[in-house]
Amino acid sequence: MTPQPLQGRLHPVTPLKHSWAVLIGLASLAYNQRDLLNIGPSETNGKIDVPLWAACVIISVIVAGTVGLFAAAWRHSHYSLDGDVLRYRSGLLFKVRRDCELRHVQSVDIDRPFLGRLIGVCTLQVIMSGTTMTLSYLTLNQARTLKARILSEDTGDEKLYQVKPKHLVLALLLDVGTNLSSLILAVVGILPYALSGELFALSTLIAFVPRLWRLTGEKLFVYSGWSVTQTAEGTYRTDFGMFDAQQCTYRDTRVASIEIHQPLLWRRFDWVEVRIAVAGAPVPGLLVPVCPRPVAEKMVLHLLGPGAVAHLHDPLPAPPKARMATPFHRALGYRLGDGYFTSWSGFFLRNVTTVCPTARIQTVDADQGPWQRRLGLASVHAHMAGGGAVPASHRTAEEAAELATRLYADSMRSALPVDHTTLWATSPLRSSRPRGAAPMTAP
Repeated sequence: MTPQPLQGRLHPVTPLKHSWAVLIGLASLAYNQRDLLNIGPSETNGKIDVPLWAACVIISVIVAGTVGLFAAAWRHSHYSLDGDVLRYRSGLLFKVRRDCELRHVQSVDIDRPFLGRLIGVCTLQVIMSGTTMTLSYLTLNQARTLKARILSEDTGDEKLYQVKPKHLVLALLLDVGTNLSSLILAVVGILPYALSGELFALSTLIAFVPRLWRLTGEKLFVYSGWSVTQTAEGTYRTDFGMFDAQQCTYRDTRVASIEIHQPLLWRRFDWVEVRIAVAGAPVPGLLVPVCPRPVAEKMVLHLLGPGAVAHLHDPLPAPPKARMATPFHRALGYRLGDGYFTSWSGFFLRNVTTVCPTARIQTVDADQGPWQRRLGLASVHAHMAGGGAVPASHRTAEEAAELATRLYADSMRSALPVDHTTLWATSPLRSSRPRGAAPMTAP
């Protein structure tokens, strides 16, 4: 049975939200021209005299006209979800119509800012490859109903993991990279005062305060209450935020790779951070800010299958010659087989393990820098759909050529139903895709 279409308008508070910025701009313009006008009793100072009643009338007309214009535009805005297409129409003078086919949706997020939570409204973001459709504002019930219909969800949700507050606080305190960045910013901000001795020089620290806040305190409020939930239809939802509550939803069929990060001081507790790369997204999203490694492996099991979990251990280490190319050669490695490609990389402060299905690989490149050429080394990069790459760095030239060929063969075998019996000869200086051949289509 075909479900009934969903349709409606945005929340009535939307015109106030859009007109607020315009009114602030007009007020700022009027304040800058205050020397030209005189409101109230007449003065002989060359200003234009405006009676108080006339000023009140003008302000009322401007406010009413601005809000009325946006209210009229709001009445002409309309969204509808009929079948497999989400449509949104808006605009009074300039009409805008956007159509979104649900099969192209990567994820659906619900953003609940603090002030929005007080009046019961939120923003729905429908994320597609290269673009985002934003509906603001909606009631929470509207947003949840639309999200459930878009992702074909039902109410049988299962919470997989929730970050403990004490783990979150301790993990933020033990993140050496974040603490070093904060310390450097603080020193740069205080340095002018230390050199000049002028108290006014401390004003340069104000420019670094927002950055310092994003590195330290803001994370505690954003990551507070973080949980990962599996919906009945197989999608995965993250809920987080102390004041601005947010939701992000991922489809396992769109997951390109999963990254497991482990900062230096987290290794004692075996804690990790889990990031997820989705096809079409510019950067990997955060799935879990901190969790024990078994929980991270559980996430990999859910999103990529049991075969990917076996690939999180026993990497093939970098060759001995790699120590001449990087002091962190012990952190390098890779593993390929059973439809998955996993790489190990990182530096002293943070190690990264990235696992991806070979079916999601679009192109494979092997490159060789000047120093690598002298050492007989090369690096292989498996490029994913929508951007991002999984590297196997500083392998021998022969091993890199063989790995590039195997990756290309496995990705083609997973993407196409035909049997590729011949592969072109590759070298560590050339892409494993034949010259002039079209890129592989993302499965």
